[in-house]
Amino acid sequence: MKKKKPVKVKPQSKRQPPKEQVIFETPSFHECFPLTLVHKDGKEEKVCYFVCQEHLDKYITRYKLNKKDYTISDTKERKRNNEVQDI
Repeated sequence: MKKKKPVKVKPQSKRQPPKEQVIFETPSFHECFPLTLVHKDGKEEKVCYFVCQEHLDKYITRYKLNKKDYTISDTKERKRNNEVQDI
């Protein structure tokens, strides 16, 4: 009968206690994306949100949109999912 090789046992490492989680207050959507562009893309109406005017202008020139085909407005404030709604 063959002799079995000894199995090496890894030493257990000491676990560190979990670090405290820091929860950051995320800015609301309308603060991050203040500009809204609405235009027709084929038969569908497309809604796009932008961080700044330069990005909005790039989008308009890239897709060669005519002024009569789109509308630009301020992004409206939305309710967050975790907020309690009054009935």
